[in-house]
Amino acid sequence: MSKTQIDKKSLYFEEQGNKTIYYSYNTIVAIKTPVDTYVSENVWSVTTGKHLNKIEEITGSDREYRMKHKDFKDLCTKNNIYNL
Repeated sequence: MSKTQIDKKSLYFEEQGNKTIYYSYNTIVAIKTPVDTYVSENVWSVTTGKHLNKIEEITGSDREYRMKHKDFKDLCTKNNIYNL
């Protein structure tokens, strides 16, 4: 699997089965499934915050529903989604 760059500031996505995994630099920050989009709260940089906004724009998700970072990490672990 290879990542596809979305912008010039290190925002990427890759398809894993029926999921789209979004990365800021090399860190997973959001997951889109056929049912919902899961976006982590920003615990990183201003640039990553802009990436999260862009992901929400692309997927139609609402910033109000960003997940606590720990809950997002738990979701990734539960679904065997890891940084490669």
